[in-house]
Amino acid sequence: MNIYSFEGYIFDLDGTLLDSMEVWQKIYARPFRDVGMSMPKNLLEQINHLSLSDSARFTVEKTGIPFSPQELAERWVKTAQWVYAHDIELKDGAYELLTRLHGMGKRLGIATATPRGIFEPCLERHRIAELFMSATSVDEVPRGKGFPDIYREEARRLGLSAGECVVFEDSHMGVRGAKDGGFTVVGVYDKQSAKFAKQMQKDCDMYVYSLEEL
Repeated sequence: MNIYSFEGYIFDLDGTLLDSMEVWQKIYARPFRDVGMSMPKNLLEQINHLSLSDSARFTVEKTGIPFSPQELAERWVKTAQWVYAHDIELKDGAYELLTRLHGMGKRLGIATATPRGIFEPCLERHRIAELFMSATSVDEVPRGKGFPDIYREEARRLGLSAGECVVFEDSHMGVRGAKDGGFTVVGVYDKQSAKFAKQMQKDCDMYVYSLEEL
């Protein structure tokens, strides 16, 4: 497959372009520590494809943490806003790939589970915000990343069909949703989803351990 033969490129952020999945583990865990509880080990895997509000609702229902879903989401947002504005770094090869595609006149978009008010300062800090034509967050579509909704909406915003776009994803749920939507998919390795790497290699049209490979 010629990775540069497409017109549109839709990127997940966390774990794909941003080295942030371990940070989200800490963000989600902090409210548990504040009330003397331990966060379930598999919670991040269960919620990282959902919107923040849906993640909070799921967490309260499954763990009994003594916050309302709104209170829990607000705590997560407060911590994440600071971390993204100051600490989150790009994954190796991300800046080079994005600038190369932009220089070729390709249409670049974002499909992320992270709300705009959290990720936008990070993109500005790394001077890549202007490379993207548009962005769609999971909270702007009916269903999470296990479904095609977010990828179809982002392709629409780019003015392209699914067949004209390639999706970059690090999560097996994201890969499943994008493939169901008719997109070509490049799987990107992240250590937080390493146990799904073999399955993703089967499901994706291409799989890379680093964006530097491209």
